[in-house]
Amino acid sequence: MKKIAALVALGAALFGGAAFAQNSTMQNTFGNTIVVTYASGAEARYFFNEDGTFTGVAPGGSQMAGRWTVDGENLCLIPPSGQQACTTVPGGKNVGDTWQQTGTDGSDITVTLQAGR
Repeated sequence: MKKIAALVALGAALFGGAAFAQNSTMQNTFGNTIVVTYASGAEARYFFNEDGTFTGVAPGGSQMAGRWTVDGENLCLIPPSGQQACTTVPGGKNVGDTWQQTGTDGSDITVTLQAGR
């Protein structure tokens, strides 16, 4: 359940922005880390691969893995359970960028595209 919640939180963290095809944000994630920081200070880390897979570490240390795909303008995360969560990727984010988003529970979430893994 924590893994699904973390996936949904990532989806919420990445909502908004330009269409996937018109931005380079996903390209910029390859070889780098998406860090989602929750209002509590807890962090989740996501690692996207060009082959359509991702791994991650949820708050508390549990491991996540699955596939990602593009569905129209949306990035969809698909864990082994098959219960996908989709979100629009904000455009033009580069390594070193940090932005604020609203989580599904209405809380503020900070997202950082961090260099390296």
